[in-house]
Amino acid sequence: MKLDIIKYNQDPRGILRKNNIDVVNNDHAKKLIINMGETLRSTQGVGLAAPQVGKNLNLFIVSYEGFEEVFINPKIYSYGHSEQMSEGCLSVPEIPITVTRKAKVRIQYHNRNWEYKQHEFDGVLSRIVQHEYDHLVGKLITDY
Repeated sequence: MKLDIIKYNQDPRGILRKNNIDVVNNDHAKKLIINMGETLRSTQGVGLAAPQVGKNLNLFIVSYEGFEEVFINPKIYSYGHSEQMSEGCLSVPEIPITVTRKAKVRIQYHNRNWEYKQHEFDGVLSRIVQHEYDHLVGKLITDY
């Protein structure tokens, strides 16, 4: 089921700005992941975080050039030199903003099968992961 994406200027409960809680492995979480995947596929986006669909949970998904992953309860570590690039956001539509981010990211998380994973990303995938993680800590590209 396609979910509604909350826009930054249409967020009366402040969902996009709240701290989020860890996800519990249950049927509700599994259904949410499926619905978020359907929602992301219906857009031109490359990532979607649970707060963007009204759920204050530590969860996001990424789909970029054949790479698809679910990140549950992630912990992130950014490093390397800083790079600037224009970014867009499904919750801040049609407003590209130049954002400075670290070039590399190391992330620990559970995937959709609740397997513990550690990965290191650089380039565009690093930027996407950092962008989606920002949503889990109540940060938007308009904050940069």
